[in-house]
Amino acid sequence: MSSSMRFALLSGLMLLVALAGPSPAGAQSCSVPSGSYPTIQAAIDDPSCAQVLLAAQTFSESVSISRDVTVDGDSSSTTVIEGQVTVSGGTVVLQDMRIDTSTPELAGLFSEGLAVSGGAQVSGSDLVVRNASMLFGDGFESGDTTLWSRTVP
Repeated sequence: MSSSMRFALLSGLMLLVALAGPSPAGAQSCSVPSGSYPTIQAAIDDPSCAQVLLAAQTFSESVSISRDVTVDGDSSSTTVIEGQVTVSGGTVVLQDMRIDTSTPELAGLFSEGLAVSGGAQVSGSDLVVRNASMLFGDGFESGDTTLWSRTVP
């Protein structure tokens, strides 16, 4: 192989590596509950948790998310978050879970199941929101997020 060919090959490889960009340092999957992460929020608060894996159980907590993360349950029939999920930034994937506010509705009070604001991008798969109500949005509060859609089974 000629030196010019090796130079071209090496240059192309360096360009490919540069365009790929850095991968998040220490990005990992974090299981909840576990010794390190007894709650969903504990895993969300750890920036090294790129994916939060939820066990098939009911979690009685509200969760606030403001960064890129995937939260993955077992299924919408077995992984339940009893509380509100608030997403205020980042690109967030919520899948295979049910959000159930379990809050009795009182006159004049509303409960948000999933609140999205701050330009956050949220996508879901096998994501069910129950027992939530809002004046607009059927339990979803979109704040300053301008585009969302829902499918009612």
